[in-house]
Amino acid sequence: MNAFLLGATGLVGRHLLECLLASADYERVVAPVRRSTGVDSDSLIEVPFDAEGASLWKPPVSIDHAFIAFGTTRKSAGSIEAQWDIDVRMPRLYAERLRQIGVRHLSLCSSIGANRTSAFAYSCMKGQLEEDIRQMEFPSFATFRPSVLGGHRGERERRAEVLAQRAFSLLPKKWRTIPAERVARAMVRTALAEPEGMSIIPSHKIWVRSE
Repeated sequence: MNAFLLGATGLVGRHLLECLLASADYERVVAPVRRSTGVDSDSLIEVPFDAEGASLWKPPVSIDHAFIAFGTTRKSAGSIEAQWDIDVRMPRLYAERLRQIGVRHLSLCSSIGANRTSAFAYSCMKGQLEEDIRQMEFPSFATFRPSVLGGHRGERERRAEVLAQRAFSLLPKKWRTIPAERVARAMVRTALAEPEGMSIIPSHKIWVRSE
């Protein structure tokens, strides 16, 4: 099979890319990127990121499974409106095209508390994207709702994120900081199972699926 990965340079995306390239189930991984992942692999096909042109995008190989681990923060985006554009509109455009070309399964890295009616902007955004993709009716769609993600974000790492990771590491698994590599592993394992319809996987179940 071949996989599509949106967000290959992000915290979860980097681990997803590693898992997909290491899997014997995937021959090629297609990744739209603004900057190269820096990964040297004959199985990786990097293509220019172009959400605006997604409706006309023609993949270099057929795509069986898709993975979306894409997003930003309000601080990085500059405003709520700009964050909505990146967190909701852009991945939705790619998801629509993936549905058109017959992708069987899509896995989405969402967030704990995702709810399109939430009073919290971030939770609202994640919930809206979930709902938008649900309505596309993929044969198999799994959305993962991790708690605070654990892992090193490199140069973009912020002090508040480090403190949150430490604080949430002491909580029960429902809210506990979860390593990004566990989220990636659970996403790939779920994709390979291709559960029918929509599946919602909360943070404590991500721990189980990534064992």
